[in-house]
Amino acid sequence: MSTIALITDFGTEDWFAGELKGTILSINPLAIPVDLTHTVQRGYIREAAFILLASYRSFPENTVFMSAVDYGSTRTRVICAKTASHIFLAPDNGLLSWVLRRETAADVREVNIDEYLLPSGCSTFPARDLLAPLAAGLSDWMDFENCGEETKEYVTLHWPEPSLANGTAEAAVIYIDRFGNAITSISPREVVFACGDTPECILENDRRVPLGNHYSDVPLWNAVAYPGSAGLMEIGVNGGNAAEILGLDVGSNVCFTAH
Repeated sequence: MSTIALITDFGTEDWFAGELKGTILSINPLAIPVDLTHTVQRGYIREAAFILLASYRSFPENTVFMSAVDYGSTRTRVICAKTASHIFLAPDNGLLSWVLRRETAADVREVNIDEYLLPSGCSTFPARDLLAPLAAGLSDWMDFENCGEETKEYVTLHWPEPSLANGTAEAAVIYIDRFGNAITSISPREVVFACGDTPECILENDRRVPLGNHYSDVPLWNAVAYPGSAGLMEIGVNGGNAAEILGLDVGSNVCFTAH
């Protein structure tokens, strides 16, 4: 048995996400489809890329991650990547690029669409008619090398690399979660390397935010920067929505400096 983790922008009101699982189980009844999320904002590839990056290491070995966001048609180029522990499958629109930035030793293949598209494939539902059957096969009997030719060329999304110099570390907000926490592009280790053990965080509006380990390190309704569950520094408000209270959004600059 193998887990197949699903990321889509299909929502949960229609039948689309459920039909993906039905297709997978029709082909491989022993597969375990898991809804990682179906509520990515429609067509928002960066959101899906970050969700995948933040979560994949929590899944068991040999999990197949099937992602379908902003997936145009059955002729859209599709790539499949294999790391030491997982397989990733998605349209070639940048969705896998942040995982591949971290997993530099991955084997990447361009999927042979003509070979794996279901004969009755619908041009408007390629996730069901190409990705789902391919994920079902990869989760059990199919050799990864057979899915297509090796490639070094695929679409990449910009990652705001932190700038580390002169006792400061500058980064950017890359994701806002549903609680309003702002996740940045810098790791706790990079902050300590650049700024020492007791830095503070300075926002674009010059507001200063102390560092802590969790929300309760500051009083209710106060802001704190802390190491988040995705392995990156986050900014939150104890009991509140940091994005709204602090005026943060994706792309907002954040600076850490020695205190």
